[in-house]
Amino acid sequence: MRVELRDPLERLFADDAVGRRPRRALELDVARGGTVAAHLLCSGLRRGERVALSALVNGRPARRARWFRLLAVPVEENTGIRNFTESARPGERNPHVVRRAPFRTFDAMEPIGADSRAESPVEAFRLELPVPRDARPGALRCAIEVRAGGTCEPLALVARVHRATIPPAGADSFPYTNWFSYDNIAARHGLRKWSEPHWRMLRRYAELMRRGRQNTFWIPLQEVFERRAGRLVLDRARLRRIVATFTAAGLHFIEGGHVGTRIGGEWKAVGFDLVMKGPRGTSAEGNAVLAGMLGQLMAEIERCGWRRRWLQHVADEPVKENATDYRILVGMVRKYMPGIPVLDALMDTELAGSADIWCPQVHEYQHSRAAFERQRAVGDRIWYYTCCSPGGPWLNRLLDQELLRPVLLAWGGALFGLDGFLHWGLNHYRADQDPFRKSVVGHGGVNSLPAGDTHIVYPGKDGPWSSLRLEAHREGFEDLELLRQLQARNPRRARAVLAMAVRGFDKYVKDVGRFRAARRALLESL
Repeated sequence: MRVELRDPLERLFADDAVGRRPRRALELDVARGGTVAAHLLCSGLRRGERVALSALVNGRPARRARWFRLLAVPVEENTGIRNFTESARPGERNPHVVRRAPFRTFDAMEPIGADSRAESPVEAFRLELPVPRDARPGALRCAIEVRAGGTCEPLALVARVHRATIPPAGADSFPYTNWFSYDNIAARHGLRKWSEPHWRMLRRYAELMRRGRQNTFWIPLQEVFERRAGRLVLDRARLRRIVATFTAAGLHFIEGGHVGTRIGGEWKAVGFDLVMKGPRGTSAEGNAVLAGMLGQLMAEIERCGWRRRWLQHVADEPVKENATDYRILVGMVRKYMPGIPVLDALMDTELAGSADIWCPQVHEYQHSRAAFERQRAVGDRIWYYTCCSPGGPWLNRLLDQELLRPVLLAWGGALFGLDGFLHWGLNHYRADQDPFRKSVVGHGGVNSLPAGDTHIVYPGKDGPWSSLRLEAHREGFEDLELLRQLQARNPRRARAVLAMAVRGFDKYVKDVGRFRAARRALLESL
């Protein structure tokens, strides 16, 4: 057996091998309230043999240590230069990927104990050491041992714990949401939807979201309204329990799901039907349905004291062909939900005066920054998001990109002073998709969603499993909180630190060592 340490922000591939001169020591910087992590690459194992992992911190057993087996998942196609995958535009080649597809890369994190059995000749493990917020600054020295086949390999991890402290995720942290599928939480774990086991599993997903610093959760209207005698009726008990479940897990902001959906599902449709097979939203009949639905919802928001927590979606990604209908629909929603901020994915700056919270894709924001900032100047907020777009050099969190990109997505938010982040894909696996075996899925016509777009967590054997991309994104949002502290204390120094790592959503460092230097500068500056 041969073992070496790898930086947890370096991408690991299934066919990686331990080098001729294995890395036996790793030094990292961490803030109080953060997590020290290291990856262990092991080769020369025999299937089924026992692998024993141990860690001593400053000479004592690391009782808080968490161990994970890393599982490799496929990347069948590369992300396109603009969006989707390369196959959507034959002849186009994206030079900004970490590797040409097909390949397998480690991403899923299976929680394990200190003892496990080798499943293949090459295994990768992850060690995590949480650092308490009241930890004493200084060196945290971790002696790691890997035992298998009668051999023992020693490794050394040193973490420099800085005085800077990461605040907890919650009401006061940077707004961050991943949309998730209630149906998949039930189906992928063999549970009946809304049964008690499903509620318990929902809580476990909420806890994993909170671990990743998500503090905002969505409630599609289809989950809390049902049709009774031809009328849509709010299930108040279910709504209250959903909110209570996520609140207990530490999430704060509530997103009401979209009111409208494109007519016929056509991208350039002229207008929006109401969800749940409702009529045209801006028709007289649609107005009556909206008045009934949103009247019930608003009354419950007031009864439960959620007014300051609630954000409301109207329709996703309106374009010029349906901009007029969108404006009218927003006005109708405001009529029945007065004072509730409207949040939507908007790229068309001609929609000024409609939503309160704009959420453009990163490249759209950067290309039209002046126009978006004019909206902020009159009181609007600007979130940002990624999905199957953008590809190429832009920051995203896809499987054929550097693991630094999810980290630097958050640094970009600090660079531009943005107000929140959204992604659609926590666990939106398609019906024919086992995310451990299939990463790229069709999206109509020639388009396919790129590897990792549909999800950033995995349906594990006994609950949700995190991913290296989720953990990298978490680290980025932890850094963002520290960057905002530094921006408040010393704006000039904050600009200098940011410039060490990111100058735009398409201009950033790809070398992990250079990024580590930027993070060290951030921590020392605080």
